[in-house]
Amino acid sequence: MLKEEMSFKQEKIVNANETASLLGAVGIEVFSTPMLIAFMEHTAYKLAQEHLSPGETTVGVVVNIEHLKPNKVGDKILCTATLKKIEGKKLTFDVVVTFNDEIMGKGTHVRYIVNLEKFLNKIN
Repeated sequence: MLKEEMSFKQEKIVNANETASLLGAVGIEVFSTPMLIAFMEHTAYKLAQEHLSPGETTVGVVVNIEHLKPNKVGDKILCTATLKKIEGKKLTFDVVVTFNDEIMGKGTHVRYIVNLEKFLNKIN
């Protein structure tokens, strides 16, 4: 069962296919903001998914992130998602990415609980 203030953490190592350079910012070989956001979203997703009923999942609807400092390829970063508010099917998370205990990115992320089959039927 989901409860406010639950947290989930996961680590990753920044790799070469996640750089800003590959997204068109030529020569900027650092972890891209879209990949930072994807890491944050995935961490919140994993937290929620562990506590949902079979057939349920979550979808992201709001991302409000600050990318504060760069990371280079090979850096091991840690994301922590904390479930701050539950409003029916709406879940609001605080997300923070750190490197060596320094905040690299932070913000909020909102996800909604959906029935996976019904959700997929709407788009097909």
